[in-house]
Amino acid sequence: MSSVVKTPVAIQPAYTIYFERFADLTWTHADVYKWTPAIKKEFKQVHALLQMMHSEPLYCLTDNPKLEKFVKSLGYTYVQTLSCDDGIDRPMWRFTNG
Repeated sequence: MSSVVKTPVAIQPAYTIYFERFADLTWTHADVYKWTPAIKKEFKQVHALLQMMHSEPLYCLTDNPKLEKFVKSLGYTYVQTLSCDDGIDRPMWRFTNG
């Protein structure tokens, strides 16, 4: 059985962005420690640059309206709702740079 590992790909004082490879897709996660308009602008730029360097779409799941608003603001689009291993249905989102 293989384990899934979240790998930090952008480490900043205000946030950390992680990639996780699962089901042949790249999933994103973020820990946000501080949020201002300037940090939001930087985060969006770094996130878009990571996707361009990765050259594949990025995916994420959400579990609350605040997180959905956040991923939409980054440019993610809804794909479908997945039934997760814990029995909870979660929206799946996809990000590409155009």
